[in-house]
Amino acid sequence: MMKTLRLFFTICFALSAASLVAQSRHYNSQTLGMGGGGTAFIDGYHANFLNPANLMINNTGRKPRTQLGLFGGFGVTAGGSLVNIGAYNTYLTEGLTIEGTTRENMLDEWFGANVNDTRNAGISVDIVPIGFSHRRDKFAFSLATRVRNVQDITLNRGLMDLAFYGIDSDVFGSPSPVNMSLSTLTYSEISFGFAMELPIPLTGLIESVPFINGINIYAGVAPKYIVGLQAVDFDLISTFQVNTDPTSTNYGITHDFEYSVLSYGDLSTQLTEYSNARMLDPDAELGDYLDYDGSDIGTLGSGFGLDLGITAEVDVSIPALGALGKKQVLRISMAATDLGSITFDETPSRVSADGNINFNADAGDDDLEDYLDAFVDSLENDVYGGFIAEQLGDGSYDLPGMYNFGAALTLGKLTTTLDYGVGFNDVGINSARSSLTLGLEYRFFNFVPIRVGTRLGGYSSATYAFGFGLDFRYFEFTNAISVVGNGGNDTSSIGVALSGLVFRF
Repeated sequence: MMKTLRLFFTICFALSAASLVAQSRHYNSQTLGMGGGGTAFIDGYHANFLNPANLMINNTGRKPRTQLGLFGGFGVTAGGSLVNIGAYNTYLTEGLTIEGTTRENMLDEWFGANVNDTRNAGISVDIVPIGFSHRRDKFAFSLATRVRNVQDITLNRGLMDLAFYGIDSDVFGSPSPVNMSLSTLTYSEISFGFAMELPIPLTGLIESVPFINGINIYAGVAPKYIVGLQAVDFDLISTFQVNTDPTSTNYGITHDFEYSVLSYGDLSTQLTEYSNARMLDPDAELGDYLDYDGSDIGTLGSGFGLDLGITAEVDVSIPALGALGKKQVLRISMAATDLGSITFDETPSRVSADGNINFNADAGDDDLEDYLDAFVDSLENDVYGGFIAEQLGDGSYDLPGMYNFGAALTLGKLTTTLDYGVGFNDVGINSARSSLTLGLEYRFFNFVPIRVGTRLGGYSSATYAFGFGLDFRYFEFTNAISVVGNGGNDTSSIGVALSGLVFRF
């Protein structure tokens, strides 16, 4: 059956090797280490993707005006009901033999008892290859690039039964649903940020309020050009049955299936060429046409996006708290990020197939090895590979947009943050379910930041984060990790981030 499996997984994952180099809050080592917030805290070129107004701020009070990031940040985050850390820790890290009651309990806890139950996961990989920002007294500007890969995966209990039980007639004695869907979207962004200080009327009156020694308001915008690298959508709906009664009309293994693949560029062209060739020659083989190497990545589509925000920075210096440090600032921010879409227009097509296959391993008078070879070839080219191609119009994909509200209070070396966010859609780990984030950073010796944080809501249950590193006046290298507690059947998440090499001058 290896050739048959190769057909499915080649189509599903043809892009994997190309897209791994490539949510929806922007996560870097600072934001992830403090739970995932940072709307009122993140400065420098990362502000392009979180709140461009923050190009005007200096969150530690000791950074030079210019930042340059070479491999300027990396973050990967996964979350959703499929990423069940509780079930994983209970059953797959304790040396248990996954069989019998243990196997049944694991699948019940992970997927639920109903064979139709589904679980999903979103994965986001962000890389900032290069970033630059420069801050002046009244304005700031920046240039940052980002490569992002967003994936959505949905599996049902029946598919996991097949994975863990195998071809078991006790489990698949009657037709059981075996379904999955996979969507992958990879794109790169070139973001141009600009921020400026806004004039404030009646500043004298505002500063007469107790504990307000000064106030500045900054506004920022970061339009971006988007290059669509690749996109693929795969859907499979099927039933699977194992009948061990040799007198039955459907004796053997029966798979009743329907699938479709939406693709672009060379992959689309190759699948379409095979489909057309097969209409003229039933003996045409898929392997002679399908040889996707990813060389067309970056030529398949384009779009535009926008990030924008506003930040109020209030000097709340209180002499009684002078022991914590001279810098005592409260910032309140609002931002809308990843507004826009990508259009893929390079040979869009959808291939689809449906059919029913029955395999009973009855070779008759034929040699068994020859019979199996012929059967597998038939599966690949006549059954699973017997798809038809349909040319489509341009495909449009929304960016994982979000609204964010944040506050950050800095008292010398100590900073606390609070963020509220809600997604405009459910793309990758972006969620229309609102989330609340709390974070804390303390800077030992003023250059060793220790960060902790938690996030409630959004795409998973409560998540806890930790980060640390070295953050000197002229150089930064920090990292972070975010994990979820034992959430049982709740959705879970995990993430890691690195700052890359950040230089300041």
